[in-house]
Amino acid sequence: MDNISISLLEGGRTEISEIRVDGVIDTLTATQLEDVLDSLLKRDRYKIVVDLAGVDYISSAGWGIFISHIKDVRARDGDIKLASMIDNVFEIYELLEFDNVLSAYASVDEARNAFGGSGDDQKKKSEG
Repeated sequence: MDNISISLLEGGRTEISEIRVDGVIDTLTATQLEDVLDSLLKRDRYKIVVDLAGVDYISSAGWGIFISHIKDVRARDGDIKLASMIDNVFEIYELLEFDNVLSAYASVDEARNAFGGSGDDQKKKSEG
């Protein structure tokens, strides 16, 4: 049941890397996500969009992966932007108050576009 699929899209003329995750991010699978993030950082890829449309659940270990990397990424003028969370995952994101640390967007395109704007662009999935 603890299956995860991760794909990485980097490309062309953009410095934005997109990670697509499908499945469950928990203690058993979080290390796979961390390996992908680490590989990006080793190659000086600091503008990262994580597409979570296919993720049904993120455990504390999964959230910890994002939190543990955000300081280093931002220190290098980058960011980790979360995109396309399903409602249940988004509710936990807000409940844990990760919206104070990580920006979330309704779509991958919105998250990508946020890199083109000012660094203070904090357009969230839901305003409230």
